Amino acid sequence: MDTFQSQGGRSGGFNVTGLKGKVLGLAQTLQSQNEEIGVQKNYIETHKSENMSTSNSLQAQLNDIKRYFGADLQRMEEEFKVQVNLQKTENVRLQQQLTTLKGEKTSIHQQVIALQRRIEEIEEEIGHE
Repeated sequence: MDTFQSQGGRSGGFNVTGLKGKVLGLAQTLQSQNEEIGVQKNYIETHKSENMSTSNSLQAQLNDIKRYFGADLQRMEEEFKVQVNLQKTENVRLQQQLTTLKGEKTSIHQQVIALQRRIEEIEEEIGHE
C-alpha cells in the first residue's frame, strides 16, 4: 500500500501515504514538538537563572539595608543611654541645689524672724525711754 502520492507525509523528498506515511508524519511532528519543548525549556531556564540572580541581588540589598539600620539603631540607643545618664546626673545636681536653697531659705526665714523680734525689742526699749 506504499505509494508515492502528494497526500501523505514527506520522506527523503517523496510523499508517502498509508500507515508508514502516517507514522513518519507523527514522528516528524513529535520531533518538531520535542525541539520546541527544548527551546521552551532553555527559555524557562534562562528566566529562572535571571530570576535567581535578581533574587540574590535583592537579598543582598536587603541584608545591606538591615545592617545599615541595625547599626543606626544601635548608635541611637547608645546616644539615648548617654543622654539618659547625663539627665540623671543633672537631676541629682538640681535636687542637691534645691535642697541647699531650701536650707538657705529656712535659715534666712529664721534670721528674719530673729530680726523682727530684735526690732520689736528695740522699739519697746525706745518707747519706754
